[in-house]
This record gives sequence, C-alpha cells and structure tokens, in this order.
Amino acid sequence: MLSHRNQTVLRRIFKLPGSRIVASASGFKKITVFFVVLFQLFGALLFDLPTTPDGPDLDMSKFTLVWQDEFDAGSLDKNMWSGHYIWQADDYGYQRDTSWWDMDHVKVEDGSLIITADYRDTGPSATGYYASAIDTHPGNGQYYGGEGYEQLYGYFEIRCKFPAGDGFNPAFWLLCEGMFLGETSGVNGCEIDIFETKTNPSGSTKRWKDSVYHTIHVGSYGDNHRQEVQGHFCVGNPTEQFNTYGFEWNENEYIWYINGVESARTSFAGVCRVPMYLIISLGVDDYVNKEQLPAQFVIDYVRAYQYTELL
Repeated sequence: MLSHRNQTVLRRIFKLPGSRIVASASGFKKITVFFVVLFQLFGALLFDLPTTPDGPDLDMSKFTLVWQDEFDAGSLDKNMWSGHYIWQADDYGYQRDTSWWDMDHVKVEDGSLIITADYRDTGPSATGYYASAIDTHPGNGQYYGGEGYEQLYGYFEIRCKFPAGDGFNPAFWLLCEGMFLGETSGVNGCEIDIFETKTNPSGSTKRWKDSVYHTIHVGSYGDNHRQEVQGHFCVGNPTEQFNTYGFEWNENEYIWYINGVESARTSFAGVCRVPMYLIISLGVDDYVNKEQLPAQFVIDYVRAYQYTELL
C-alpha cells in the first residue's frame, strides 16, 4: 500500500500541467518548469527528495490575530513562555537528541528570539552540546508564574532563520497532554510538527538541504505511537534569510504553508479537538561539526490567529 506521502506525490504528478508553478510560467520557460517540477516529484516518489510547495495561497481574510509575540520587549516574556521540560530557570536536567536544554541559551535581542547551540567542556549538567526549547504550556505557571497560551483551531505562524550547518534540528510544533494518553486516535491529543529539519549524518542530509518536513504524531511515544510524515519541502535559503512557516487547523483537517503557499494537508488519525500549546526548540546531534558552533536559531515573531467566524 502506498504511503500518504506517495499518494500525495502521485496526485501532484497527474495535476502537474495545471499546477500553479507551471501555470505561472510562459512560453519555452513553461516547458522547462514542467520538467524540472516533474523531476522533483519523481525524486520525491523514489528517494524522498524535497519538492517545491505549489498549493493554493494562504487566505488570511478569514482569520483574526488573537495572540502574538514580536520579541520587541528586550527580554523573554515569562507570562507567555517557559522552559520546555526545563522546570526551573537554572535547571539543565533535560537532554533532547544529544544536547542539554537550559534557559541560558535563550535570549531576546534586537527584536528577535535567539536560541543558541554550543558545546561546553565543563557544562553544568555534563560535557556536551547545549541548546534550548521554550513553550506556552499553561501548566508551567507553577514553575514560572506565567499564564502560557493554548488554542483550539486557527492559524499559527512563525518567521525565522535556521542555524547554518548539518546536525541542527530547529522546530516549531504544537502539543497537548492528550498526546500522552496512548490513544490510537488523535482526536483527544497529538503532536503536530509545523516544521522540523533532518539531522542525519551529512552524507544523507545533503538530499534534504534547504528543506523542512511536517509530521503528525498520535498515540503517545510508546507502543501505540503512530505518525504520518507529509514529506520534505524546499525553502529558500533558510539559514540566510527569514521564511514563514504556517499551520491551519480546523475541525476537518490540517494544512501546512511555507511562505504563504500550501505545502501539505491531512486529517490523519482524526483531527485534534482540544486546545494545544506552542513549542519552539533547537536540537543538536552529536556529529555536528564543532567549528559550526556557536550557532543561532533566530525567530522574528510567532503569531496565532483564530477563524473570525469562531470569535
């Protein structure tokens, strides 16, 4: 049986002559674009290579901005954000991928949130890589005193620039406590990866260079875990310039966007019907070249919109 990813790619191949990418070209260029995109799609089908998003444009007219952080305050707003699995401001006790997460590696500067990855020979937890993650989990108020933020349905967007080099996994995702119930359905909770990047050894990473992927996880992280990967999608110079990554969520389906263009959609495992909180994280794998460090994941803003009709 074909995977969801391959089914989607095959549909795109059959729709290619009328796709937005081909339709936007003219004359001889249209033929060239057609074969370039066709090559991309067969590469995705056979080798899981990234493709260029070519779905409909994002329609912002149906949304109203209800929550945002533009990171202009000069310091992290701890009424909104707390450490993700970092239970105290000075706690270095959580290790993700092969890096330790702590709050010392998070700062707000010049209108941006910056998460830094580095290597410490005498780190507070152990010798190794350090980075960080923050979330808007309302339940973390007991540790940080903040209210956090969670939302049911709507559109979520981040504008950011990735750290340069192999071995980094910047990510923007949604989560709720229902993910840990172990249910095979995602209706009562799931993990939604709005974007992640591959951190495989450099020989494999090259095929996913300048791309992101989207995933839905359900069933907790044990024996009942299931996931659906939407595929890898090209992004323009993600380590050198800012790009936007968006996610639309309604009672019928999930839809992803890159720079305002739809990249994927699904209703895998049943659409979540409970509020979710936001997470921004930076993971580091142990084969990263230390000469690339320190490296920075730079976030210009995070915004959440609600369907105007639901307000």
